[in-house]
Amino acid sequence: MTYAIDYLHTDAANRHGINVAIQEFMKAWLRHSSQNTALAHVTDQASHDGFLALAKKFGKKPQDAYQTIHPYHQRENLAKLGCLFLPDPDINKSAWWRAQIKGSHTLCGLVHSLSGDQVARVLSDMLLAPLGANDALICPSLAIRDAVHQHWSLYSEYLSARFKTDFTPKVQTPVIPLGIDSAAFQERVTPDKRAAQRQTLGIEDDEVVILFVGRLNFATKAHPLPLLLAVEKAAKQTDKKVRLVLYGYFSPREEMSERFHALAKDFVTSFRCDIIENTDKRFPDGLWACGDIFTSLVDNIQESFGLTPIEAQACGLPVVVTDWDGYRDGVIQGETGFLVETYAPPGQAGQDLAGRYLFDQNYGSYLATTSQSTPVDIDSAAKAFATLILDSNMRQKMSQRAKAHASTTYDWSVIIRQYEALWAELAAHKATNLYPAIPENWQAVTPCYPNPLTVFRSFPSREIMASDSLSLAIPPEQLSTVMRHDMNCFATDLLLPLSLCLSLIETIGTNAPLPVSALLAIAPNEEKSRMWRTIGWLLKHGICRLHRGD
Repeated sequence: MTYAIDYLHTDAANRHGINVAIQEFMKAWLRHSSQNTALAHVTDQASHDGFLALAKKFGKKPQDAYQTIHPYHQRENLAKLGCLFLPDPDINKSAWWRAQIKGSHTLCGLVHSLSGDQVARVLSDMLLAPLGANDALICPSLAIRDAVHQHWSLYSEYLSARFKTDFTPKVQTPVIPLGIDSAAFQERVTPDKRAAQRQTLGIEDDEVVILFVGRLNFATKAHPLPLLLAVEKAAKQTDKKVRLVLYGYFSPREEMSERFHALAKDFVTSFRCDIIENTDKRFPDGLWACGDIFTSLVDNIQESFGLTPIEAQACGLPVVVTDWDGYRDGVIQGETGFLVETYAPPGQAGQDLAGRYLFDQNYGSYLATTSQSTPVDIDSAAKAFATLILDSNMRQKMSQRAKAHASTTYDWSVIIRQYEALWAELAAHKATNLYPAIPENWQAVTPCYPNPLTVFRSFPSREIMASDSLSLAIPPEQLSTVMRHDMNCFATDLLLPLSLCLSLIETIGTNAPLPVSALLAIAPNEEKSRMWRTIGWLLKHGICRLHRGD
């Protein structure tokens, strides 16, 4: 076993955003992994069961072909790992746990959106977490990597000024883009589906359709006005029939729907604009097939990579998107589409935005107040639209290049190989990875998660001591009465296994009073903590009584 992937099962009601992205990654990994054994790192039974069910769907054979490990109770399996991948930027808690168990495996995380205060805290905590030079944080775009380094630089600057030492993290930040199933998208744009979708929307044969796909929210995705103005200019510059189709979901629905429709009513005069929600049952495959040009003039710092331009290219659509964040990485200028310039005020103009976010704690408002001052070059967008509207040959050439670009660069089969190559490289150097040391017998897992029995040691009258003794307090036949109430045994994973508990009770009953020191002597070193907790559990639930020692 060389690496494992952290897996958290989510139910159907919670399959949005990052959860969907992680599920798609897991499916791609199971489909394209070169590792024979699929190994997942889970923290609950639902994730264990969910992973095994998912692996089975992709032809993985039971037991010998896929397994799960639990971070608390299967530490020996963690020791076999070369690399543990968490599809999340927060690898800090795993680093602290690795330090606790003196593990040698490397850690690899993945950045998603960087705009909120929660992820900023995660990045800041990396400066103090026990992470080493062979740990990695994958960034999906060059711009995201730069933003990560900016976060680290800002916090390091403060800590260095206060404590007069270096706090620069040594974590690697390789750039690997997100992936898609390019063949699945190409199946959505067959000629019959194009004809059906265009007929349903009443699109004429000579009508050029500009398609937007994504979240319809001016505060957290893209303000629609620059797009409406650019398409209006382009429509006036050509003699073609032009239609803009906005396909996606409003969030929140009523508030955003009213605003978008009102804006379109006031600014659309030279073309037709359709706004179609992605819950429309007429379009089970979306509206990819009806389009001639894809666009997304995103202007929001919430955007981290932007999969829709890649998906559009897989569908054979030339794209007109903003030169923004990860969008710019995915488009070959003049070959698969056009990048439209964006602008922003200088850095000193943003301090008030951060201050307002600190005190208001309104994430949506923070995004909206930032994006309202990030302009899109409307004239350049209009020129790109007009060029593609007028030149069907260019659209056709770009279509072929776009499909090839998406499949050779962003298909999951390509991306998973890049991930596995990185994990293999990290694992190859795990023995030489010198992680920052934590104090010997340190009574905390992380600074925010101290040992409660140490921190709150003054709360009880006294500690149970090795010199104390135990005797059985109830007849053995009453034990089942205690055990059948879930409130009496709701966290049994923190105790000795049930079979050992029953054996322990039998031993106490035949050797009473039995010294606690004798019980500890028969427990392996790795199980002494569970033995202490089991002794406390036996006393708490009246199964045993305590005889105080000297």
